[in-house]
Amino acid sequence: MSALTSVSEQDLRRLLDVVCPEAVDDDGPEIPEQVLRGLAELIPSACVSFFVMDARSRQVTAGQEIVLADLPEDDEESDAQFFDAYWDCVACSWPELSGDHERVTMWTDFYSEREYARLVMGEYSRRMGVWHELLVCLPPQGRLERRILLAREGSDRPYSERDRLLLTLLRPHLVQIREHVEARRRTVPALTPRQLQLLRRVADGHTNRQIARDFGLSEGTVRKHLEHIYARLKVGSRTEALARMRDVLAS
Repeated sequence: MSALTSVSEQDLRRLLDVVCPEAVDDDGPEIPEQVLRGLAELIPSACVSFFVMDARSRQVTAGQEIVLADLPEDDEESDAQFFDAYWDCVACSWPELSGDHERVTMWTDFYSEREYARLVMGEYSRRMGVWHELLVCLPPQGRLERRILLAREGSDRPYSERDRLLLTLLRPHLVQIREHVEARRRTVPALTPRQLQLLRRVADGHTNRQIARDFGLSEGTVRKHLEHIYARLKVGSRTEALARMRDVLAS
């Protein structure tokens, strides 16, 4: 990192806004949504994502994304291309290979533009409509990598050392925020047996109509049950409820 890299007082004030209590208390299945949006404002990006993955088993076990540009959506084919390219791209696999999960990195730390363009990962980046990337890793959990990725389109300016420095300063706070989310998930409010049974049906992909038929209820009653579940879990959607109850439902 250049010794001349510096941040302004305004940068520091905006940095504090990202991790202010109001942002940290905001709901989000994996990371408070306002924290991710705050990152995208502090370090302008087309996309900011958080994901938990095991690259060896080619699985993403959790994910959350804020997209601020017209980008293609991931699908099974693009996911397969990502994992096919992963271990051959040092910029991606560096944390596992080196054990260094504290350094904030860009692929330009490892490759020239021409070298990266020739990689399968470079093809994947073009396919997904992004080119410039800034990666911060949180401490891993066994084989599970926990990462936040900021990305810009090819026509945008590359990330700067100032951007890297800001994300480096934020990293300890991001670690604490994720740990808070995980601790809250471990201490989720208890649901009634009936509510838990209903939520398991939701986790299996059943619609309200299917659940109503199986339980001998009206769809309106099922919706009311779900509203009570959301209120008890302090979430606003099926996705957030399932994320919060992931460990309970898996047991």
